[in-house]
Amino acid sequence: MKKLAAIAFVLFIAAPGLADAPGAAKPAPSRTLDTPKIQKLLKDAEDYINSLKTITGSFEQRSSNGASDSGIFYISKPGRMRLEYKSPILLVADGSSIVYHDKKLDQISYMSLDANPASIILKGNIRLTGPSPSALVREIREVGMQTEITLSLPEARDAGKLTMIFGMRPLSLEGWRIKDAQGVTTSVALKEIREAASLDSSLFKIARNRTIGGSKSSGKYY
Repeated sequence: MKKLAAIAFVLFIAAPGLADAPGAAKPAPSRTLDTPKIQKLLKDAEDYINSLKTITGSFEQRSSNGASDSGIFYISKPGRMRLEYKSPILLVADGSSIVYHDKKLDQISYMSLDANPASIILKGNIRLTGPSPSALVREIREVGMQTEITLSLPEARDAGKLTMIFGMRPLSLEGWRIKDAQGVTTSVALKEIREAASLDSSLFKIARNRTIGGSKSSGKYY
């Protein structure tokens, strides 16, 4: 359980993964980024990601050390995400922090969202093209029928990389990989993605099994 819990937390700091399974297609060489075709691809990906405001679905996750899990996800941009694992693990991004909750042990850990490559997924308006991109494009690869776009944060290049994985017919987000500064890779495959009109704000808060400080009225985690 501790091993799996660590992998869950790494999800937000952590790329080989979905395409690195046995028998998976080998990636084509990284493509030059300044051609008209690639710039159009980046603009199409940018427009598509920006169109996804509030979505839900299921996911499967695995790590480079062999751990795996699955569950349900909720995303409400900007800045908010909830991953409910089948194991007693819950991950929540509340707009400023990433909160990891081991529900069995009732333990909570925090980390900043802004300096983490996972924040790229949750930006309200991502810019991959133009003079002032909000995410730096590190490389683009074709893997079978998928295209992988690897990104990093301009202000935190050493924090890790996020690889967004797109199906191309039609363009759709199929998952992501995150590689952290320690080289740990976590891969997430998305399934049954659905748009939602709105999501309850309580989804993006952590309620502990027992009170250890503060109060419900304080608006702080308790």
